[in-house]
Amino acid sequence: MSNNTEAEMTSSIEQNVSLGFYIAIIVTGLMGNSLVIAVISGKRSKRSIYDLFILNLGIADLSFIIFYMPILIYEGYINIIYKTVYYCRLVQPLLTIFYFLSIFTISSMAIHRCRLITNPYKPKMKKRSGYLWIAAIWLSSLIIVLPLSIVTKPKNGRCNEEWPSLNHRKAYTLALFILQFVIPLQIIAAAYLKIGIYLWRSPVPQSSLSTAKKKRAQRRKRENVQVIKTLALIVILFTICLLPGQIGYLLWEFGDEEDHATMDIIFKFSIILDCFHACVNPIVYGLLTEQFRREYIRYLSFCLTCGTTRVNTMQETHNVESTIEIISPLTTKRKLTNEDVKTIPNDLNEPQYSKNTNSHITRSSTACSSTLQEPTLIKYIYTPTD
Repeated sequence: MSNNTEAEMTSSIEQNVSLGFYIAIIVTGLMGNSLVIAVISGKRSKRSIYDLFILNLGIADLSFIIFYMPILIYEGYINIIYKTVYYCRLVQPLLTIFYFLSIFTISSMAIHRCRLITNPYKPKMKKRSGYLWIAAIWLSSLIIVLPLSIVTKPKNGRCNEEWPSLNHRKAYTLALFILQFVIPLQIIAAAYLKIGIYLWRSPVPQSSLSTAKKKRAQRRKRENVQVIKTLALIVILFTICLLPGQIGYLLWEFGDEEDHATMDIIFKFSIILDCFHACVNPIVYGLLTEQFRREYIRYLSFCLTCGTTRVNTMQETHNVESTIEIISPLTTKRKLTNEDVKTIPNDLNEPQYSKNTNSHITRSSTACSSTLQEPTLIKYIYTPTD
């Protein structure tokens, strides 16, 4: 067997393995992020600010899978797409926008959680403020990526960045690295450090407190610890998945010619890690958050039984519930009639305290969380010019 034949076989095996991986990523990412969006959307009036951040992160990850993964597979295994002005100035910059949405959302979750834990007696942020916060995330992401959209133009079927000078391109690459990685990581690290110090110094419930108050304090502390664990894992995964791509682009702009072989290897694995990151956050939620795990099972059961299984919606408040609600993921709530109540055992007719299942779910509520996507994707997808 010749060396050429062996090389062709090796290349064929690598392509098949990569294709299988990409397909698995698409299926897992579509299902996982769709479940996250369905779970948060189903909560309606009970949504917290943290839920809104999780929803935003799920939308960013899902958008990355929908817009980027099909293009990646098509160009890798079928044919190269002829790049048009529309593609270069709209589709390609979208990938960078999704990346910023992911990292900014993860940073926002860390800030919000820090404020919530270290200032428990301050008024909670209103939902309207949460929507404005998310709108600011989208707007800032669009503004940062706008220069890339302006300078990217099609040339010979490819997208090239036509900057006024090489220094302009290097400055923009460095700015992206600082905005996407350095500053967010510093913010997140500072938030977690402050939370850790606060929890460490938090006094143990005094024996003079009532049993109910001590249980509430202990439960709240357990919830905070669970949220921090989930967020920390999201941030760690975000860093592991997206740091290689950041390093690769810095080497491309500021490295030597001898570094090109190293850059090729880095870019090859960074693409795989970027794709993996887009589907990992929902898995983290399911593994570390009981509420998400239960809701995943509920929605999957509903779908697999074609909607014939009716299940109760999740309970997540401490208020007294004197009515029983029946809900499916696709139906609206209704109170039981008097006739219905007659058929319920006596012990269910009495008001019941709903069991708390993490009033503030984490991504924690985004994963990597991700935290830090984050992101979610390659720093920015383009073919650097020499």
